[in-house]
Amino acid sequence: MVRALASSLASDGAEIVAFAPPRRRLTTGSHAEFVGALVQQFRGSLASLKGASELLARRRHDLDEAVLADLSTVIDRQAARVAWLVRLLEAVDGDSSTRRVENVHGPTVARQAAAGCDVDLAIATGADRDGDVFPGDPERVRLGLEILFEALSSPAGAATARMPVAGFLTVAAPTLDLDEQQRRFALRSAFRVLDMEGCQLRVRNLGDETRAEVRLGPRKK
Repeated sequence: MVRALASSLASDGAEIVAFAPPRRRLTTGSHAEFVGALVQQFRGSLASLKGASELLARRRHDLDEAVLADLSTVIDRQAARVAWLVRLLEAVDGDSSTRRVENVHGPTVARQAAAGCDVDLAIATGADRDGDVFPGDPERVRLGLEILFEALSSPAGAATARMPVAGFLTVAAPTLDLDEQQRRFALRSAFRVLDMEGCQLRVRNLGDETRAEVRLGPRKK
């Protein structure tokens, strides 16, 4: 269960951890690094699918029902993972032919992302106004938030989440290792997807918690 918090992204003097997500216009090296990590994710999922499928093909009649059920779960999970990676690849490196730009209502996409990740999201009275919208692809903003919620999920404890101010979302969790390979890849992915839709993401460790702050939509002048 993940909960969420919101803030104005104002500086509070806390030391920001050495997590440096790429900006919208990446250098060739940063782009190559990200694509290389994405390829590794694909390879891992495909290896699991291949192993489970081959085992089923060779020994289906020798395996008991419990093992068959486990293999089926592995196949379903990894197939879903591959589908998720395709969505990510399309969002960050596609030709934009599937991008649907319209008015994005931050609280709505936040609720959708929270529901998809079993996140406990509290939105304060006054933070959910119909007129608070920004131009973007709501599906891709939702994807970015889903990736972020999942990246901050941890067996160490539930994260917390809330939107007390329109346009700002903070997700806080017990202190996490931001350099852990899988989590770092997820945070980089969330940053890229959200950044391409005009949303700002900052992730840092503050005392005994890890906090991610999202500005939904461009900064208002």
